[in-house]
Formats: sequence, C-alpha cells, structure tokens
Amino acid sequence: MTAMMPVSKLLALRMPMQMSMKLPMNISMGLPIRLLLGLLFIQSFTVAAMPIEQQRKVYLEARQALTAGHIKQFKRLAGSIQDYPLYPYLLHDYMRPRLWKMADDDIIRFLKRYDDLPMAARVRRAWLRVLAKRGRWSAYLDNYTPQTDISLQCYQLQARIKTGREAYLLEDARTIWLVGVSQPPQCDAAFAKLYHSELMTDELIWQRITLAMDKGNIALAGFLSRKLPEQQQRWMQRWISVHHNPDKGMRNIRYQDTPVSRAILVHGMRRLTQISIDKAIARWAAIKDQYAFSREQINAVEKVLALRATARHHPAAIRLLDQLDKRLIDADLFQWRLRAALQQEDWLMLKNWTSGAAPNDEINTRWLFWHARALQIMGDEPQARKIFAKIARERDYYGFRAADRLQSRYHLNHHPLPEDLEAWHQVMQRPALIRAHELYLLGQNSSARREWQHDLKSMTTYQMQIAANIAASWGWHDRAILTLGKAKAYDDLVLRFPLPYQGRIQQYAEKRALDLAWMYALVRAESAFIEKVRSPAGALGLMQVMPETGKETAKSIGYQQFHTTMLLDEEHNVAIGSAYLQHMFKHFQQNYVLATAAYNAGPGNVARWLPKHQCEDPEIWIEKIPFSETRKYVRRILYYASIYDWRLRQQIIPLGQRMQHSIPTKKQLVAKLACSRPADHTVASITP
Repeated sequence: MTAMMPVSKLLALRMPMQMSMKLPMNISMGLPIRLLLGLLFIQSFTVAAMPIEQQRKVYLEARQALTAGHIKQFKRLAGSIQDYPLYPYLLHDYMRPRLWKMADDDIIRFLKRYDDLPMAARVRRAWLRVLAKRGRWSAYLDNYTPQTDISLQCYQLQARIKTGREAYLLEDARTIWLVGVSQPPQCDAAFAKLYHSELMTDELIWQRITLAMDKGNIALAGFLSRKLPEQQQRWMQRWISVHHNPDKGMRNIRYQDTPVSRAILVHGMRRLTQISIDKAIARWAAIKDQYAFSREQINAVEKVLALRATARHHPAAIRLLDQLDKRLIDADLFQWRLRAALQQEDWLMLKNWTSGAAPNDEINTRWLFWHARALQIMGDEPQARKIFAKIARERDYYGFRAADRLQSRYHLNHHPLPEDLEAWHQVMQRPALIRAHELYLLGQNSSARREWQHDLKSMTTYQMQIAANIAASWGWHDRAILTLGKAKAYDDLVLRFPLPYQGRIQQYAEKRALDLAWMYALVRAESAFIEKVRSPAGALGLMQVMPETGKETAKSIGYQQFHTTMLLDEEHNVAIGSAYLQHMFKHFQQNYVLATAAYNAGPGNVARWLPKHQCEDPEIWIEKIPFSETRKYVRRILYYASIYDWRLRQQIIPLGQRMQHSIPTKKQLVAKLACSRPADHTVASITP
C-alpha cells in the first residue's frame, strides 16, 4: 500500500476557496483515489467552506465532468467541496466502476465512513462479487454482512469451505436449499457437502419436493426425486401424473396412508378445484376421512375449494365458506365471505359471519359496519344504530358511512403534531436528511427519496413524525404523507392532506366542472403529489395518466402535438388527467362511484362489473368489485373527498351524497336511463 501523503501537504490541499482560487498542482493534475478518500478523515482542523450555493454548482460540474470522462477535472472539483453534504455521492460515483482496481483499505474506509448511505450496501455487494470472482475468500468473509441476495449468501458458504471455517455450514446450507425453487450455481459447492452429510435424509428431500410441487416447479421436483430410492421414485411419478391430470389421478384412490400420499392427495385436490368444483367436492368427501390429513392440510384444501366456488358463483359457495375453520378468517377470507353473502343477499349468513369480535384491527370497522347493515336489513334497527354509533367516531370510509346512517356529523379527529423545536433541530442534523434535502433541492428526486427511506429505518416513530413535519415545511409533501403512514400517525390532517398545486387543480376542476375535493382526493391517492412519478405499470405524473390514454385525451381537447414526457409536467398532466376524469364522469352518468372505479381500472372493466338485471346500491356494488386495488381505491377516494372538503374550508359533502346514484345495468347505461329504484342511502347535510 502506498504511504499516505503528509498532513502538511493535505492541509495545503484543503485551503479555503476564498483564500486562493488557484489550486495546488497535485489537485489540478488529479488526485489518486486513496488521497481523495484520505482527505475525508482529517477532522482536527476547520476550514471556511465556500457558500452552499457555490458548492452545489461545483457538485453538479463535478458530476458532469465524471460522466464525460474528464477525470482530472472531476478530481479537482471534488477535492474542493469535501465538506459538502453530497461529497460522498461523488466518491461513490467514482469508486463504483473502479472497485476491481481499488485497494481494500480505501473501500473499507468508505464503507465505514458512509455506512448510512443507501448506496453503501450496493458498493459492498459489488465488492463482494469482485472478491468472490478473484477467489479472495478470507477477505470476502472479513467484509461480509448479512445479504438477501442468495448468490452472495452461497458465495459466503463457498468462502467458509475454502478457508476451513465450516462450523454450522451444513445447517446454513440446508436453510438455503430447503425452498421450492432452484438456487443459483454459487450454491452447488455447499449443496454437494449437504448431499453427502447425515442431514440429507429422504424425509428432507420429500419436504423440498413438496415445496417445489406447491410452486408448480415440476422439473426441480423430478430432479430431486432421482436422489430417492427407486421404490420412492414411483411415488414421484404418481404425483406428477396427478398434477398433469388431477381428474383421472384422483379417481378410485387406493393409496397407502403415508405422509407422501397425503401430500399428493392435497396437491391433487387443489388442482382439481381448477377443473370442476362439483368433482372436487365429491372427491374430497370420499377421501377426507380415509386419510390422516393434518388440520393444516384440511384447511388448505377446504379454503381453496370454498374460494374457487365463490369466484365461480357456485351454489355451494355459501355452505363451503361457512364450514371453514374460524381460525382461517383474515381480511382476504372476510372479503370473499362478504362478497358471497352480498351476491346472494344472504343477510342472515352475513350476520352470523360477523358476530363476535373481528379477527384483527385491520377489518374491525368494516366487520362491524356490515354486521350492523345485516341487522338493519333484517329489522333490528335499534341494535344496528348502536353499532353505527360506535364506529361513526372513526375517520374512515365505514365510519363516515355509519355517520350517514345516523345523520350525524363526521368525526375528523384532527390533531396537529406537537411543536417540538429541540426534536426538530436534532432530526434536522441527521446526515441522511441533510443529504436528502440537498438532493431534493437539486431535483435529484429518486436519490433524495432513497436517502429519506433509508434513514427512516433507524428512526423512532416520534422522529418520523418530526421528519414528516420537516418534509412538509420543504414542500416535499409525498415524503410527509408516506412518513406519517409509516409512523402510523394519522391524525394531523393538514400534513396528511396538503393542498399543493392548488391554483392548477382548481383551474381545471372549474374548467371541467368537476368536484374540486374529489379531484384533490384522486391526485393525492394517485401520486401523493409527486409531479414526475412513474408507476410500474407506466402511468405518469400527478394524475397517473397512461401514455396511450394521455395521447387520445390530448387529441380530444385540442393538443396539436403530444409527447409522453408532457405527462411529467404539472400543467399538461392536470389538463389531460382532468379531461379524462371528466370523460369518465360523463360516460357513467355523473356517477362518482363508477367514474372513480373507471379511472383506476378502466371503463371496460367497470362495464363488465355492472349488475345484469337491476340497479344496485353502490355501497354493495363497491364491496363486490373483483379487483382488490380498485375496491380499496374507490372507498379511499370517497372518504378522502370529504376530508378535502374540510381542508378547502367548504361544506363537507357526505359520502352518501356522492354515492346517491344507484349503479345501473349495462343496458340502462348504454340507453342513458335512470335507475328505476333509488339507492338505499341516508344523506346528511354536514358543515365543517
């Protein structure tokens, strides 16, 4: 390792910019990376930094120089802003593609000094791959930290084999091996040792075969079966046969009652439900009591049978759902039960299913609301009103609907976060937040969000609340909203429901004759007010407009030219998004529920979900929306809209008023006919 430059020379290199704009020759000619890193750790003296605005300018110039390959210029510029919060980003960008030729000490120094950087983990992962490729196994182990990447985990097992550090190696290898998918080739060396150890038993192989078959990984299961005795391999052949033809494979079952045969039968039953519910019901009745299935196996078969029967509107769906073990009830299964009961208008069953306490807090208000609705429809109005009164104090969709039923005011429960200046100052001094702010100011939003999210992992919930307040003060509303959600701090409605872009959103709400609070609710739900956001599905901007939809809508409102990037601009996005929302609103006869659902799932899906024979109460129709995302989206937008009424200091429109139009049949929608019967709603007039 080359000797470090004397401190006296380093002191000269750190000369303040205002003292001399002429840099020493060794900086202007370019610093070696070791020296560049070494400059970071001189902490014994203080120099006057250049103004922050100038540092930002130099930072951007340094990035441009590095991108252009002007390394000498980059090092000169980077060396002049060592105290700038984003200096480690310059180091990272320089180091990352050069890890293969850097000294270990330099990399270790960077990782230790900047272990709080989001990119530090990426540097470590890349460096570990370099070490593994070079077979530097001792260095690999010395610098390994727990990884989620399986190939890096298996390199670590290789390193332990190569260096003789094999304590608990086989147990760790077994954990990685025992999954239902193939693992990368880096695992082969450790797996070879595992296969030749006493830990590898026929029972363990069958466990992995079961996992593989559950994932439909037939090739892996077949490969594993070749490691079994020949007699047991025949069972694997039967299993594969049942998998490919469960109808034939499940006829006239005469298997010996063994763990393997039971696993095959459970697999076959799950497959048979995909082919015929009637056959699956009959076969299960024939074998359920003939084999010693575990409670978990019985529950697995009966749950999938009930859910697939419900999805296909099978007449036995209600009975099958009712027979399920109560311990299985969760949010997902409750949704299926609710949907089935509403589909068949079985209010007695719904009352029975929602009796007692909800299985978890997540569905508590929903559970109670529908229990009260079942009681109400069955004629027990006094008890229903007691339950409505209990949940009407909640600030959510069901709390607001319960208040509508009682014709009472909404409980908004707004409680501002405490003003704690000392805590504010402490959180503001966190290096990651300082870096996030700088990145945000420079428009490097992806990196800024990455810094922010990474720092949240080490915050207390109280610190998160303070951080959310700080983000809001910067105008960084999406971080404020998401951070409060992570902290489960839901009561500061001013922070959670901000009013950015108010001029633009109000302008187009008025131009399109749209409900301003409804439109605000939609923008918040779609993007959390991130102007240049791109969703995994390709939707863009504040109102998350798909490019093709944007192109068609832009043409319809008179745009002469359209480019997809226009959707990342506030003005164009709101102009186009509001026009599309207006189109949905008109197409669905000014029905807020249908227009909201169509904005999320598309008008084609909504048309397919319309009732076939008669109008339907929107409250019931919402619960039957088959897409979980859209169902939650519609409920969320409706109650967000009432909160935005309050934020906009206007009269709060009850959910019942925005839901006053019944859901028409497709025929009525096409013919533009009103529903023949009114929806079952109680509408209250509520003021802020």
